[in-house]
Amino acid sequence: MTSVAIIANPASSKDIRRVVSHASSVSNNEKTSIVRRVLQGLAATPVDEVWYLPDHAGIVRNAAERQQLPFRLIPFEGQWHDHADDTTLAAQLAEQQGIDCLITLGGDGTARAAIKGSRSIPILALSIGTNNAFPQTMEPTLAGLAAGSVACFAPEAIKRHSLLEIYRNHELLDIALVDVASVADSLGGRAVWEISKVQQVVTTRLTPGTVGLSAIGGHAGVAPAEAQAVHVLLGAGRSINVPIAPGMITPVPIAEHSYLPAGQRIALRSGAIALDGEREWMARAGEDWQVGVIAKGVITVDLAAALAAFAQQQAR
Repeated sequence: MTSVAIIANPASSKDIRRVVSHASSVSNNEKTSIVRRVLQGLAATPVDEVWYLPDHAGIVRNAAERQQLPFRLIPFEGQWHDHADDTTLAAQLAEQQGIDCLITLGGDGTARAAIKGSRSIPILALSIGTNNAFPQTMEPTLAGLAAGSVACFAPEAIKRHSLLEIYRNHELLDIALVDVASVADSLGGRAVWEISKVQQVVTTRLTPGTVGLSAIGGHAGVAPAEAQAVHVLLGAGRSINVPIAPGMITPVPIAEHSYLPAGQRIALRSGAIALDGEREWMARAGEDWQVGVIAKGVITVDLAAALAAFAQQQAR
C-alpha cells in the first residue's frame, strides 16, 4: 500500500514581512488551486492513498471536489487548531502510518514544523511562504508526479541536507532547516526583518540564491568544500548588500564569519532566538545556548531524479 501525505498551511505568506517588503500574498483559493494540480499529478502515479491535514479553510478537501481521483483521500484524525503544532503532529502521524512521501505547502516555517514531526519521510516542500530558502518553486503538477514516483517506484530519488540543532544547557531543544539567529530584543512579533537587531546568524545556505537571514551566509564569502554551515557575527566591519526580504536589499555589517563542519557547535548570544526567520525562544543570561550542525539531517525529494524515474516507468 503506497501513500503520500499533504500538509497545506492556510496561514503561510501572511506575516509582517509581506507588509514591510514587496512580497505577494497567496490566497487560500490559490492554495486550493495548487493542491488541485498536486492531486492531478499524484493521480498519474499508482499511489494508493493520499492523507491530508484538515484545516479551517478546507484547502485539500475543496481541491478534491468534483474530481475523479483513483486513490483514497483520507484526513488525519485529531484535534486541529490551525497552529504550527498541527503540522508537527500530522507529520508524526504520517510516520506512524508508514507514509512514503510528504508534501508541504508553505515556507521555511511550515517545512521546519513538518520535519520536527518526522525526519525519516522524504519531504517535498512547495514554496508559497514568505521565506522560501528550503521549499522548492515548481509546477504543482510536477510535485505530485515526483512525490508519487518516490512513494511507488523511486524511493532512491532523494537528497540529504544538513540540519541545525539548538541546545539549551546541553539538552536538545529544537531544530532549524536553514538559519538560526540571535536577536537583541524580546520575542515580540515572530518574524525577523529589522537587521539592526540581529547579532549573529548560523545558516546552512553557503551560496547566494536565497532570500532572508540565510542569504547573509551566502554573500559573506566562498565556502570551503567541507563546510556544512557558516557562522556570521554582525557588527562593525565591511558591509554587504543582502536580499533580506522579497524586493528588500539591505546593507548588512559583517564583523567576522567562519565556516562550520558537521558536528561543530557555536555558542548563541542572549536575546530572542529566531529559527528559520521567526522568533521562537528567549536566551537569558546565565543559560548556555548552542547550535550544532548535522550533515544529513533532512531527506528531500530530488525532483529531477523522481521525474526521470516517472518517465522511465512510462517507457516500460
